[in-house]
Amino acid sequence: MLQTLTASGRTLPAIAVIVLFAGGGSAQTESSASQSAASHDGNGSENEIVVTGFRDIVVNGRAVRCRPVVGDALDDVDLSAGFEIDPHSGMPLPKHMAIIPDGRQGYVLVPNAEQITGPEFWQRVGVGMDQFVFRAPSIGKPMCIGGRGDRDRFGGFRRIVDAAPYRGHRLRFTAWVATGRAQQVNFWLAAGTRWPEKRRQFEVRRTDFYELLNGGNTNNLPFAGNHGWTPVLLETGPIHKDADHVSYGFNLAGSGDVWVYEPKLEIVTDQSEDMRPSELVVIVGSEGTP
Repeated sequence: MLQTLTASGRTLPAIAVIVLFAGGGSAQTESSASQSAASHDGNGSENEIVVTGFRDIVVNGRAVRCRPVVGDALDDVDLSAGFEIDPHSGMPLPKHMAIIPDGRQGYVLVPNAEQITGPEFWQRVGVGMDQFVFRAPSIGKPMCIGGRGDRDRFGGFRRIVDAAPYRGHRLRFTAWVATGRAQQVNFWLAAGTRWPEKRRQFEVRRTDFYELLNGGNTNNLPFAGNHGWTPVLLETGPIHKDADHVSYGFNLAGSGDVWVYEPKLEIVTDQSEDMRPSELVVIVGSEGTP
């Protein structure tokens, strides 16, 4: 039985080990600013203690509320383009959108198309993003998402990078996660090729925007409610020779709050030779201290 797994020099006590397969579900995939004030007082009223690091975030067994950073340019992006009018009801319906750099030192809301924006930029992504608040990290600081919406809405952070350096290697995505009254938190690590830039292949799964070649998401695995700092690990590969991008990140569906600390993507050097390329291994550890 697998009891521990070492990643980035740390041994994680495994309390849940799950192997998923590409094709089990679509890989729903998810800016940068400095850390500022989010608060919680000793009586639980969320008014006084300023969040300066990971130790301030978990209070009385749950994460504090996520607050935006004052002056974050991504909060100024117009979200009105994220809706379309239902021809039958006449009601606005949210679309799957992403916030990415606009090439002019600003940011823009665009339909999700698995846009590669590199290893430093955390895209905001979601359906109904107006119902979420986002806080992106400066180096070494926690990041968070807070939701006040319905279960069919989600907001997330993601990085999408060029797959070329990772082809033929197994990849591992690790992070520490804390939640407060979260309805559902999902994680993913996936590699694919954006369609129609590559030909369709019979043996792989095609979504609206890309063909999924490795990995997937945890959408069917419950991670909700209140959690202190919990290590999470996802692993997949070897990355397919036709993959043109790798996407990893997390999202919050519905209401609640999720904080993430020290998210990291790395090439696996202690890989198992009996893993199938389409598998996604998910390990959720016991609560502890980052």
